[in-house]
Amino acid sequence: MINSKFKIVILLIIVLLSSNFILAQQTLSPKMTAASELLKEKKWAEAVKALEEITKDEPNNGRAWYLLGTSLHSLGKYEKAIEAFQKNIVIAGNPASMYNIACGYSLLNQKDKAFEWLEKAIKNGFAQFANLGADKDLDNIRSDARFKKMQDLVEQQIKPCMFMPEARQFDFWAGDWDVFNTQGQKVGTNSVQPISEGCGLLENWQSTLQNNGKSINYFDQSTSKWYQFWIGSGGGALRYEGNFKDGAMRFEGFTIGKDGKKTLQRLTFFKIDENTVRQFAEISNDEGKTWTTSYDFRYVRKNTK
Repeated sequence: MINSKFKIVILLIIVLLSSNFILAQQTLSPKMTAASELLKEKKWAEAVKALEEITKDEPNNGRAWYLLGTSLHSLGKYEKAIEAFQKNIVIAGNPASMYNIACGYSLLNQKDKAFEWLEKAIKNGFAQFANLGADKDLDNIRSDARFKKMQDLVEQQIKPCMFMPEARQFDFWAGDWDVFNTQGQKVGTNSVQPISEGCGLLENWQSTLQNNGKSINYFDQSTSKWYQFWIGSGGGALRYEGNFKDGAMRFEGFTIGKDGKKTLQRLTFFKIDENTVRQFAEISNDEGKTWTTSYDFRYVRKNTK
C-alpha cells in the first residue's frame, strides 16, 4: 500500500476524474476536516473512531469510507479495511480502493483475490499511479508468475501504442539517415524519432541546400488511419492520410494553389531492408488520371557497415 498521504491525494485526483465529481465539489464538514488531519498525523486509531462515526451518519460519504479503509489498513486490520474500500468502490468506483484491496489480500496471503483486484485496479485507471516493484504490501505475491503479467499490464495501460500492432507499422522509418536521389547524389539527412511513448514519429529533415522541415506521423485509433503533417522552412505545408498496405506506408493528400487549382499528392514509404528505405512522392493535376514523380529518395541508415 502506498504512503497514506499520497493515497489521499490520489483519491482526490481520481474522484475529480470520476463520474462522482460531486464528491470532490463538496465542502469538507468539520468532522471530515478533523478526521483528515488525524490521518496526516498518522493517528490511525483516532482516525478510525472519527471516520466510523461519520460513515454511520453518512453511509454514502465515499471519501470517508476511503479514509477509513486507509486508517484500518495502516493498523493492520486488513479485512475491515477491505470492507471499507469496497464501500468506497460502490459509491465512487475508485481504482485506488481496488488497488488497496489487492494490497490487503496480498498481506493476508490470499493471492488469487490479490491478483483479481490488482488487475481491476490497473484496468480501471490506476496504472499511472502504480509502482508495483516498490510496494512492500505486494511482497507476498511478487514471486508469483502472475506478478510479471500485472507489470506488463501496467505498461500496456500507460504506453498503449507500444503494444498496438498498427502503431508499430511505421517503425521501419525511425532512425538517422543519409538520403540520396536516384542518381546517387546525397540530397540531405533525416532524423526520424519515436515520440509520445511510441504513439508517433517526429521527422527532422535537413537538405543539402539548407532547407529543412519537420513532420509528425501517427496512427489514429478512432479512424484506423495514419496521418502525416509536414511543414517546411519555405512555408510549404502538407497533410496526408493513409494506411500501411501491401508492405508499404501509403499516404495521400492534396494542395490548393493560389489559382485555386487542386494538386493531388501521393507519398509512399517502402522498407527495402533494415538499413534502407525508399520514399517515393508523386503528384497529379488531373484528378489522379496521370501521376508525375516529384522525387524518389533512398534512405541509408547512418553508422552501418
